[in-house]
Amino acid sequence: MRLWWWFATVLSAMALSACSTPGSVQMYDGPARPAQELVHISFPEQVQVLAVDGREPGNLLLQRQQGLDLLPGEHVLSVRYVELFRMGSDDHEIVRSRPAALRFTAQAGSRFRIEPSPRPANLDSAKRFGKEPAFSLIEEASGAVTPSTSIKSYAEASLIDTISKAFDGGTAPAATTHLDLLKDVWGRATPEERAGFRIWLDEQGK
Repeated sequence: MRLWWWFATVLSAMALSACSTPGSVQMYDGPARPAQELVHISFPEQVQVLAVDGREPGNLLLQRQQGLDLLPGEHVLSVRYVELFRMGSDDHEIVRSRPAALRFTAQAGSRFRIEPSPRPANLDSAKRFGKEPAFSLIEEASGAVTPSTSIKSYAEASLIDTISKAFDGGTAPAATTHLDLLKDVWGRATPEERAGFRIWLDEQGK
């Protein structure tokens, strides 16, 4: 009986280890899949993933986890740099960069890591980096690097993805219109961004 229990425990552990990478956030629907069917993205604690294909991964969870598991295919990640610098025992400063977008296509079983380009070495360099952030998505197997694109919000990252796919091949799908894109951005905008947009609209009529 004890031997059977031991074998069952080992088999269960093997099954779990073959699924999504331990400690990663599952960014797809349904049950966990084997690692060889997924795309794994890792990143240091100074990199915060705001959205994956316009979907928020959950900031509270990502504070403790530095990895994502995605399905193969095209994806757009919205990321930013966040780091706390201690000035003394009771004094500190947090630097948050503007968001940046990383668009890439990944095959099943591939692994990537996100790195600031270059990573700030001190508070002054972090402040400069925050104004013009740049990130690299590095494929671990080949070393291929995908550079980031600067954006204003993670909603814009989703818009970049929509526009890019719409115009790949030279023609836009009939189902995608400028009104559709505006509705998509409006639905993702914060109350402050919506208020700012209303002010801008009022100014256009003057």
